Amino acid sequence: MNTKNFTKFFFLLSFGLTLFGVQLHAQTPWSGKYGNEWLTGKYGQSWLRIGVSKSGLYKVALPANFQNKPGKLHLYRRGVEVALVSASNTEIEFYGIPNDGASDALLYRMPTSRKNMNFSIYSDESSYFLTFDDTDRTPAVQESLAPDAGITPQESHKFTFYKEFVIENSHMTSYPSRPTTLNSYFEEGKAGTGTRLGNNRPLATSNPKPTVFTSSYVAEPFAYEVKARHGSAAPKLNVRLKGRGYLFSANSTVQVWAGKDAASTELRGSTTVTGFLDKDFNADLLDKDIENGKGILGFMSTGGATDGFSVSYYSVTYDQKIDMQTLGSYEFNFPASASNTRFTILNPPAGTLRFLDITNPDQPRVITGDAANMMISRNGNALTLFVTKDVTTVAATSVTFPVITPASSDYLIITNELLATAAGEYAEYRKDDSPGKKYKPLVMKIKDIYNQFNYGEPSPVAIRRFVDFMVSDNNKDKYLLLLGKSITFYERTVREIPEEIPTIGFPGSDLLLVDGLGGAPDDVPVIPYGRIAAVTEQQVRDYLEKVKTYESQSENVGWRKNILHVNGGKGEDQITEFQENLSFIATSAKIASAPFEGKVYPKVKDKTLAANAIQSITLAPEVNGTAPGISGVGMITYFGHGGVDQTDLDFGYAMDGAKNYNNTGKYPVLFYNGCGVNNLFNNRFNLFSQPLTSPSFRRPMSLDWLLAPNKGAIVVFGNDWDAYASTSNEYLDRLYLEIFPKSDADRKTIGGIIQEVALKTKLEMGYSYSDAVNGRTASYYDFDRANVHQIILQGDPALRILITSGPLPVELASFEAKLVEPKRVELKWRTVSETNNSHFLLERSYNGKNFTEIGMVEGKGTIDEVSDYHFFDTKPFPGTSYYRLKQVDKISIKDGETIEGKATYSQIVSVTRENTSLLVLSPNPTRDFINIDLDAPVNIAHWDVLDQNGRVYKRNGKGTRVDLSNLTSGEYIIKIQTENNDVYFRKILKQ
Repeated sequence: MNTKNFTKFFFLLSFGLTLFGVQLHAQTPWSGKYGNEWLTGKYGQSWLRIGVSKSGLYKVALPANFQNKPGKLHLYRRGVEVALVSASNTEIEFYGIPNDGASDALLYRMPTSRKNMNFSIYSDESSYFLTFDDTDRTPAVQESLAPDAGITPQESHKFTFYKEFVIENSHMTSYPSRPTTLNSYFEEGKAGTGTRLGNNRPLATSNPKPTVFTSSYVAEPFAYEVKARHGSAAPKLNVRLKGRGYLFSANSTVQVWAGKDAASTELRGSTTVTGFLDKDFNADLLDKDIENGKGILGFMSTGGATDGFSVSYYSVTYDQKIDMQTLGSYEFNFPASASNTRFTILNPPAGTLRFLDITNPDQPRVITGDAANMMISRNGNALTLFVTKDVTTVAATSVTFPVITPASSDYLIITNELLATAAGEYAEYRKDDSPGKKYKPLVMKIKDIYNQFNYGEPSPVAIRRFVDFMVSDNNKDKYLLLLGKSITFYERTVREIPEEIPTIGFPGSDLLLVDGLGGAPDDVPVIPYGRIAAVTEQQVRDYLEKVKTYESQSENVGWRKNILHVNGGKGEDQITEFQENLSFIATSAKIASAPFEGKVYPKVKDKTLAANAIQSITLAPEVNGTAPGISGVGMITYFGHGGVDQTDLDFGYAMDGAKNYNNTGKYPVLFYNGCGVNNLFNNRFNLFSQPLTSPSFRRPMSLDWLLAPNKGAIVVFGNDWDAYASTSNEYLDRLYLEIFPKSDADRKTIGGIIQEVALKTKLEMGYSYSDAVNGRTASYYDFDRANVHQIILQGDPALRILITSGPLPVELASFEAKLVEPKRVELKWRTVSETNNSHFLLERSYNGKNFTEIGMVEGKGTIDEVSDYHFFDTKPFPGTSYYRLKQVDKISIKDGETIEGKATYSQIVSVTRENTSLLVLSPNPTRDFINIDLDAPVNIAHWDVLDQNGRVYKRNGKGTRVDLSNLTSGEYIIKIQTENNDVYFRKILKQ
């Protein structure tokens, strides 16, 4: 808008820091797999889960129902059957490996940006699943070859010493050397790494304890080992370095030193690191760099415009004798050979040795042989041989894989064990007592999500796959409620993310859990979502009671028309600018006009205060409804500087007794525009028991407003990291236009509103992903996209906010719709009393906005008793049909003039016909064309053909036939717009 200044980016920094005044290309499309394909036909079987955190040979004692079935047992890892090393009536043995985090690549944009292939962001533990059925298990390949004396024994193998450091995250939260701007999604350079080593510092021969780290971590020497070396070939050193500079295009020169000890290190070379990117350094180690099989590395930066570097990992690869050095287990790596290999294992440990060819760890070969004279067949490929005398006994836990049918659920709750009972109560409310639409809830525990959709490995990838699966029925009229906490503050995270409902990235983004799925563009949620970051069941129940109250209110809700605009700012000019921005938005969104007809009350920071001053106020008179002329507040919008526990015009915590908030039954919608105010992911959840006067680490203020029992807010949303004034202005423009100019019937749920704003921002701004910007060497950061990603919705996404229409002239007790036959919907309603009631009109809609009359039922005039009505719709739409009840008063005559009866509307209810769709594209997949079949009372205005990232290939197409013959093979999205401005996205596959 030309009346606003969008050239300035006022950085609304959190109070821990200083206060500061289309090309379209996207990530590789989502994998197309849901992760549960391997379970087809196996859901009803008995299952055991076995966790493995390091490579080795494992033994599991079988429970009674698994015993005496050695030939029918089947073990799976990542959906692939794993060969058992042995199986008896009472136990199994198998070779297991830890979690390498392979699925993390699906969270990166681009997936090729994942550089450390040995590290999992979330989990060290792999999951193996054991079951039994009627099919015979293919036994592991067994080999026993007699040594051939004619074959010259192999004397060495390739050994790699490997050392990894992941004590910090490259985009560290507490260092000023982190990027000045942070995208939520995983991008190149964002990863676990060693401690930051500053420029122009003394040579570092150990990875120090981070200055911000409070754990028991002890500095680790940059030590390496070269033991049982064979021959004179130089050991090969590889070091993975990472830049740690907030200037993305700046370079630092890193020197790499090596020696037998710290005092004798010498320079072995140098390399340049750029921004936050990875860089490999390679060199030969010299003989003098090794003494008694050991050595040390040193690192230092000679300068540059960055804040230094860190060491992610290093390796030393060399020719090693085939020597176990009396260790209990060892891996030998032989180069490719077409001839059989014969060798002697030196210095084996005492005890019985086992030999496994683990070249393919899922299909180990069991080798019988003698360490003194081994013989192994070869197939031309490299060979990895695992030799051990140790077998680790691990416990197995019983698990189930629930059968899930996407069409059977439209309200999805993901929670943990601690909150499961309260989650069930929430689901029951949405199923039985939800006003208007009755939902079909599905409650899933996060561990079950991991097991079924990510092969048992904890990761938000599992949530994405689950949601992708749940919208595979092409019904996007669904909601996702995340019920539980998530931690993204790297220094406070816990491996295996126990009892978390994980978000994605840092700063955390719940939107990234659901964007780009089911045909939706990247950066746009496929379904509305929200989070209740509760840590106790009582907190869930307290919030549910607020929802019940809010949704049941139909009378005396005029207080919802009062909107508070609260703004801070740094200095008089900025305070005035923020005030004017809010005033302009209120006018452009027509808050004071029909249909909302509300009133805006500004609360402005004192402009005479010092620029960085915090002004403490309370909004209790307005929120409680005790201020003159204000009976309560429907929405509070804050615009200013902020932090997790404070804003610069600080109206504080709802649960702070000193603020006197007591707004039982009058819960506002609360929207924060300010840095970090909505940061739920810093692991401050346990601080609800601490007094708010605690000087630091108080619980998030926004979460306090949501979870405050019998007061506070009904939903809270806003940015969880950096907020910029101009970007927030634009977002607020789009947000308000989805709220206030809409009638109660047309206004979407709060989750739907957030979804719509994300879509409009994407279409208007046209941001996307590409290799060119992914590395951020040019400080790439899209303010609008980051803001959309980092807007966190706290609360129920299905909540319809700011409903202010009055009640029907009849006292309506209920209005329900139920599918009683495949093409027959029964509409039932009950009145407790009626006044001057002429008749009811039944109206149906395919989109919840445009309604058509489908029938009439006579009313009973004036009556003070219960009356039941019903009506059958024999022509419901495919997919979802929406219904509303229009009650019409009797005609009256006044002064000789006929006055039509007043009409009022009920809330909207809906019915979904499973396995049907309003919009069908066929054939799909296709080679040449598709036909659009829209079974709705509206014409198609035009259609566009886009890719997954929003790049347009055909624009403003007409008719119902789409020609794709000139497009290359791949996935595309058809965007269809009707004459009623409905927009549909459908994914197609061009062969």
